[in-house]
Amino acid sequence: MKKTLSILLCSAIAGTMVSPVAGANELEPVPVVDQKEEVQQMNFYTITGTITKIAEESKGTFFASVKTDEEEFGFYFNNQTLVFDNTGKEVKLEEGMEFTGYVDSSKPMMMIYPPRYSTDVVIVHTDEPGTVELQQFDENLLNKKQDLIIHLSKETVMENLSKKLVSKDEIINKEVLIFYEVVLESYPAQTGPKRVILLEREQTAVDKALKIAETDFYDVNGETMIPLRLVAETLGFKVESTGKGAIVSKGNLSFTITRGSTTYGYNKALRYFKEAPELLEEKKTYVPIEFLHLLIEHTEK
Repeated sequence: MKKTLSILLCSAIAGTMVSPVAGANELEPVPVVDQKEEVQQMNFYTITGTITKIAEESKGTFFASVKTDEEEFGFYFNNQTLVFDNTGKEVKLEEGMEFTGYVDSSKPMMMIYPPRYSTDVVIVHTDEPGTVELQQFDENLLNKKQDLIIHLSKETVMENLSKKLVSKDEIINKEVLIFYEVVLESYPAQTGPKRVILLEREQTAVDKALKIAETDFYDVNGETMIPLRLVAETLGFKVESTGKGAIVSKGNLSFTITRGSTTYGYNKALRYFKEAPELLEEKKTYVPIEFLHLLIEHTEK
């Protein structure tokens, strides 16, 4: 019987540019489309303040301390954190900078004081003209409040949190940050943003393997069983059938899996599953989820 894996999986691990359209100086009024859908609540929220201190917590990971009149808090950042000023220019975080950080509410947060956040994007405030907003747009590029339309052009830089280029279709009904300067006074207002950031990351091989395990699994005597070949090949392992099971390998690493046996080979050593691998669907061998954890461990080394 299949069941939800959200708790079990927590232990697994601690484009193209759009074609040119009207530019900011040649915007034409666009009629408002009647939307009966309820405005979606944003998954991202903001933190803001002035950085008082930056310290390296571990190699490549930094912690910025912040103190405002109301509270003290801090946030982590690394080389994957996108940092721009309000004009859309990439900058380096320094002490004394005023900022707004964007935090994914679905990420776990350590329950300590002062609070510590993990930011995906940090915007540094400057005196230069430029506005940054968190928005969602429909297929007509009208925002959910129906008070702003954006016009994309070949000059608009559109990317996701992994710095990969994305297309117009990929941002529809998704949370995005838009960078703009000039707004055409109309109703709804209109602008041609210079940069759009889709608040999503590229899925890694580990993400994809975990997704397979979330949707394709069986419960056998209290053990969660996941499809061997699908997750192993997703993580870059070679899977060769032996008739009785499979040999899973990558480089100098090798596992020998036998259906019906809790014993399996790990290079020249023997290890044991809590539940024996078996065919739970035609031509699909399922193994305990602990094996996925082991593969992920070697994938991330």
